[in-house]
Amino acid sequence: MKQKTRCKLRTLASQSDIARHLGVTPQAVSLWFKSRVPARYIRALCAFLEWRVTPHELNGEIYPNPDDALPILKIKPKSPSPATTKAK
Repeated sequence: MKQKTRCKLRTLASQSDIARHLGVTPQAVSLWFKSRVPARYIRALCAFLEWRVTPHELNGEIYPNPDDALPILKIKPKSPSPATTKAK
C-alpha cells in the first residue's frame, strides 16, 4: 500500500475500527497497512469509509481505472466534449 493511502486510511478510521467492522483481527489490518488489503475486503472497506478511499487507491492492479467499483452516485460525471456543446 502506498504511504499516501496508508496515511489517508489512518485519518479516517483506526485499525481497530476497521477490524471490528470487517470481522477480522487488528493484527490482520496491521498487515494490510504494511502490504495490501486482500481483494475480498476492498469494497467493504471503501464502503465503511464512505468511499473517501477508492478501490483504485487500495489496489490499482485489480481496479486500474479510478472509477472502478465505485457506486454509481460516487462517479464524477465527465465534462461534455467541445463538439457536443456547440450550438446547432
